Amino acid sequence: MGPRAEPGAAGPPAGAAGLPAREALSRLLRPASVAIAGLSSDPGKHGRRVLSFLRRFGFEGPIWGINPKRPAVEGAEVFPSVADLPAAPDALVVALPPPAIAGVLEAAAEKGAGGAILFSGGFAETGAEGEALQARLTAIARAGGMRLLGPNSAGVIHPAAGVVMSFLTCLERPAGEIRPGPVGLITQSGGTGSFIHNLAAERGSGLAISISTGNEADVEAGEALAFLVDHPGVRAIALLIETVRDGPRFLAAARAALAAGKPVVVCKMGRTPAGRRLMRTHTGALAGPERAFEAAFSSLGIQRVPTPEALFEVAEIMARCPLPAGEGVGVLTHSGGTGVMLADGAEEMGLSLPPPPESLQARLAPFLQFGAAGNPADLGGIVTAPGRFEEAVRAFLEEPAYHLVVPVSTPHPPAHTPERARALVEISRASPKPLLHLWLAGDIGAEGLRILREGEAPVATRAENLLLAAHGLVELGRMARGEGAPDGGVASDGGAAPAPDAKARARLLALQREGEGRLLNEAESLDLVASFGLPAVERAFVRTAGEAVRAAGRIGYPVALKACAADLPHKSEAGGVRLGLGGGEEVERAWAEMMAEVARRAPRARVEGALVAEFAPGAEAILGAVRDPVFGPLILVGTGGTAAEALGDVAVALAPITPACAAALIGSLRGRALLEGFRGAPPADLGALAELAARLSEAAAAWGEWIEEIDLNPVIFSGGRWRVADALVRLRASDSGGGSAPGGGASAPGEGSAPGEGSAPGGGSAPGGGSAPGGGAAPGGGAAPPA
Repeated sequence: MGPRAEPGAAGPPAGAAGLPAREALSRLLRPASVAIAGLSSDPGKHGRRVLSFLRRFGFEGPIWGINPKRPAVEGAEVFPSVADLPAAPDALVVALPPPAIAGVLEAAAEKGAGGAILFSGGFAETGAEGEALQARLTAIARAGGMRLLGPNSAGVIHPAAGVVMSFLTCLERPAGEIRPGPVGLITQSGGTGSFIHNLAAERGSGLAISISTGNEADVEAGEALAFLVDHPGVRAIALLIETVRDGPRFLAAARAALAAGKPVVVCKMGRTPAGRRLMRTHTGALAGPERAFEAAFSSLGIQRVPTPEALFEVAEIMARCPLPAGEGVGVLTHSGGTGVMLADGAEEMGLSLPPPPESLQARLAPFLQFGAAGNPADLGGIVTAPGRFEEAVRAFLEEPAYHLVVPVSTPHPPAHTPERARALVEISRASPKPLLHLWLAGDIGAEGLRILREGEAPVATRAENLLLAAHGLVELGRMARGEGAPDGGVASDGGAAPAPDAKARARLLALQREGEGRLLNEAESLDLVASFGLPAVERAFVRTAGEAVRAAGRIGYPVALKACAADLPHKSEAGGVRLGLGGGEEVERAWAEMMAEVARRAPRARVEGALVAEFAPGAEAILGAVRDPVFGPLILVGTGGTAAEALGDVAVALAPITPACAAALIGSLRGRALLEGFRGAPPADLGALAELAARLSEAAAAWGEWIEEIDLNPVIFSGGRWRVADALVRLRASDSGGGSAPGGGASAPGEGSAPGEGSAPGGGSAPGGGSAPGGGAAPGGGAAPPA
């Protein structure tokens, strides 16, 4: 289930004359009439450039200028004000400085305009004053039923419709070079969008439509994404974004793209601290945790790429390919070194390269010249019989083990190039399987590359881009078959989260009354986690050394002793943990030493008592959940307890997830070997761990109004079962309840959440605490919830 929308939040307005938001947006992006506020006779001004481009690219509707001075401008009649226009324009292009915009928007709203594109900067990206002005413009538009694109927008380029409401320099190319293509582009950076248009033009391709959303005062990336899902000319969608402002809308649009079979590729900028600092001064965007974006992208089959160049090439390849029916990738080339490079890249990306069956090896044998019939297959020399390459490609396509085939052309005799390229185009058109061409022949093979592109064959000139496209297609194919995703689970089908248990609800209400938005102590946290159906170690909360000795005797030695204080989440750092205690005297001595050390190292900690818990070393994992302010509940899995956070070996997905998706998350971890029986240790039950992760994800979705963060670290496999050994729960403040996003930025799991306690020497972990089953109440007077 995706995150709930904020109650009372201002969504997109109805359009002019009360049109639904989607229709109003269509009126702005596919206008039948355009007005340009600030149109002048100066050909270098933005307004004049827009007029020139609209005329040159064939816009057939009326174009009106607005300028109190009424300059003579060829190609448009100029009026002194919006009120003087002969009709309400569908789209108003505003090429004016910030102080003049509000009045024009008020007049446009009164006239009944459909929407406006704001080119100017000087708004939220400049600070409080600019942010206030931007908010005023948004309020004017919404009150008048208009849609706004921008500020800081570079406009809309829709070649097939002749709608070119932009000033970008890419439009100075010959009109025939800004042609339609299969990819729709959404960008929060106008200049980079211009580069992508130029890149497409250089390759003989184009974009179906590009939309520059800028500061997103009204129309934001998620709504533009939904618009492109409905666009008949768009077969794949490319996103160049810094952030997502409306998580629910973005997730809904991404799910719609997934259902429509339109691949989504994203280049997410602002990954580093330096990049995030610059975001605020670019379009006023605030950065969210990167793991939240990773979770959203992987859960919805969105392929992430590192650069704008990769964005276009990967999106265009995916737009031209059917989805594979399985995961097997077959690669053939006539360069052994290239084969090794691709094998490395495929393994790093998690792509499967099954070895060729004996039947295929036998079929390939006559084609080999000092090559090898592996996968990748190296055909060796091809100078004497160039037709062998196409025959080998057909052999790979006819092999059932391969669901996606990659022919790689490295430098070869130029005389062979045209014949090879035309044959590959024919094979691509006839093949029901995706055939992704990697053309590494350099300028000596430029003619072949041109033939492939003109034939609309999926082709890349960089190995990493081809592998990214292959990965994206395999993931989407897996999702289409209902098999989840190997690199981060899959979003739920939108079904309702489990209903919150009445007793757990009462427990949470009692805890919130004791302190809204507070961090629970370990006893309270473990009791709450147990009420969600997650098994925990046997434990007891105690207030004196004598109670600790008696509890240890009931639980059975060895035991762990841990100081219990809500404001002491990192207990081991304050000396608040003692492990492997073997008898009553050890417990008494450990109590005295531990309490003294905590008092010395954390004198402000309000220690309420301690937890005595069974000490059961074993294989360790970390499970976590957090409510991201943009995307809602997220679930995290990792191996190795606290080491998982230190090493970054975690996987994150949108919550809730199924056990199968949880298993895929676990399988993607680098440290999963630690759970599979590392160096003779008994293997842990990974299926049972996946069940626990799915159960936690359901709790995170069901209790998102109540809980900000759950950290279970470590979860230990001992005695043939998994149990939570340490827990940390942070409640949400009441002003962030009701399903709204929290007021502060919650960290993604593993990004700032307090970890569990450290491992015992030799690999044992400090188990958690709380009341033992059937035992005493948690501190604070609340009754322990039923298990």
